[in-house]
Amino acid sequence: MIKFTRGFTLIELMIVIAIMAILSTIAMPTYQDAVIRTQISEGIKLAEPLQRHLELIYQQHQRFPADNHQAGLPQPQQLIGNYVTKMWVENGAIHITYGHRINAHVAGKTLTLRPATVMESPKSPLSWLCGYAQAVPGMQAQGHNLTDIPSLYLSPECRSWRNAS
Repeated sequence: MIKFTRGFTLIELMIVIAIMAILSTIAMPTYQDAVIRTQISEGIKLAEPLQRHLELIYQQHQRFPADNHQAGLPQPQQLIGNYVTKMWVENGAIHITYGHRINAHVAGKTLTLRPATVMESPKSPLSWLCGYAQAVPGMQAQGHNLTDIPSLYLSPECRSWRNAS
């Protein structure tokens, strides 16, 4: 005796495909945001040597350089990466402009890293503020924040967090 196994009907297969389509439309924007955050992190990593260099200048002179030339750094267009078109220093702040192969949602946008100093103690270590982050009480951010990247694409430490009080 031969037994036949029953397969799926066309309607059952169409339902499975519809469910998969719905799930993929939900997942795609989340995946795209994660890709953009990863691309933005390249600029932050590229800026780390600049941060250390500016910290040394501040320790020696108790002030920040006004620009790349005063800091002894290459021209902004020479500080580039896969997703970074230029980086420049302005009164201690490092501005990172994105382009090249970056996602179109943040192409041409800027992220700023600002040093924060302890107001009462210039010999205290520096802290760095990323993007929209604010200095904590007792510290003062140096330079202007030119960040114009939507918070959605920034890591949590680059977003502005306010105490609920």
